[in-house]
Amino acid sequence: MSSSPSRPSVERLQSAQAIDEAIVLMSRANQDPQLCRRLLDGHKRVLEAYGIKNLSSFRTDWFRRDDVLVIAVLTPDGERVLAGARMHPGMVANDFPLHQAVGHMDEKVGNFMEDILPDGAYELNALWNSIELAGMGMGSEFLIQVAMAAMPLVGAKHLVALTSPVTRRWRERHGWRLRSELGDDGYFIYPTDSLRASIEHYKHPEYQGQVAPDVEALMTGIRERPQDVTTHVNGPKGQLKIRLNLTI
Repeated sequence: MSSSPSRPSVERLQSAQAIDEAIVLMSRANQDPQLCRRLLDGHKRVLEAYGIKNLSSFRTDWFRRDDVLVIAVLTPDGERVLAGARMHPGMVANDFPLHQAVGHMDEKVGNFMEDILPDGAYELNALWNSIELAGMGMGSEFLIQVAMAAMPLVGAKHLVALTSPVTRRWRERHGWRLRSELGDDGYFIYPTDSLRASIEHYKHPEYQGQVAPDVEALMTGIRERPQDVTTHVNGPKGQLKIRLNLTI
């Protein structure tokens, strides 16, 4: 799910252009294939900075699908994409990028995906954020919250992700669970020999009671009013104004 194997360097943080406002959009992929391309290019640039040049989520066949949901963080003028993710459904296990990535390492991955498909399942993947957002209180955590908030709006009971060490920091506050029966106690050597990915799972509404109160309050607000909402987040470098619009 996350595309940042390690924390950004001090030099990169200092050189990043400060921002104080961002637009967060969620829409169906086929509504804007050009935005899909921009999201994919941003995802690739972040990973290539760490020497990762090939992932299952780099495919482009989802650009014109109406069942794939994209989350994009843009500058107010729409000129730059600052972060992104997508919610990817499927008809069979191998439709999901995480199964394409690690399913061959453990057949139980496919069995798990097939079991949850009838209830409505999405994979959260291609999650990345740019250096401009560092220190502004809006990293991968906020995009995860937006995806979780959208679950009942799109009929999803399950949200799964193949996560990196950075993303796993948010597990407890968001009520996700490690699927320890898969792989090596839940972990897979992926995407490089030096990194371990894990399969994480959130089930709505069963796991809702384990979500931190402030996270649950934000998600409830998004569900009640998914369009034309303004909110704020705070980080070490200041306050960020967010204009949120989910058109799903």
